[in-house]
Amino acid sequence: MTCPAPTATIMELADDQPARLLHAIMAERRSIRRLQPGPFSVATRDRLLEAVRSTPAAYNLPPWRVVLVQERRAALWTEIARGFREHLDGDRLARYLERLQGFASGVAVALIFEDRAVERELREERGAEAEVAYSFVHQALGMVQLALWLAITAEGLVTSLQHWDHLVGPRLAHFAGLPAERFRLVAIMPIGYADEAPRLVERAAEISSVDPAPAPANGR
Repeated sequence: MTCPAPTATIMELADDQPARLLHAIMAERRSIRRLQPGPFSVATRDRLLEAVRSTPAAYNLPPWRVVLVQERRAALWTEIARGFREHLDGDRLARYLERLQGFASGVAVALIFEDRAVERELREERGAEAEVAYSFVHQALGMVQLALWLAITAEGLVTSLQHWDHLVGPRLAHFAGLPAERFRLVAIMPIGYADEAPRLVERAAEISSVDPAPAPANGR
């Protein structure tokens, strides 16, 4: 199989148009659920992890733990399949197992966990109200997922967000060597090269302004 390279649009803009490059990367980002193998260098891995490290968090307290699985990903998919079989049956189990087959040929998997201790620290040591602490944590978790997704896209790779925490959360915390009472699985991001065409997405522009509209030219 051939491995798709980054699109010409991204490559052409990389040298001198940082703002347009960012927009191009955001436009390229899609949820891809069928993956194929390809190269995954140490440099690529390090750049993905640097995107995680660069993500902002309130009080500089990152409420996440990102675990990147590469060499043990076959064992990870086996563990996830066991969790599915434990909780699902019939057609639903078959659909979930089929989804795993689409991910199995990828190059890596990112597991995103919430560190519950951070929200407690925001409340008890930083004086944040409970609602504010909750908001800080969940905003940061959303930002780190987007930062990682954009970094993956910039590398010419693809991914998607899989929310299976209710099926395999404690199981994957144990797989990652994390105490399940402290670390809650938030999302799984299978990483690889696209083995399917991205779906077309039409997005509404949910943007408004309180500034007055500019006056027409010549006062008209």
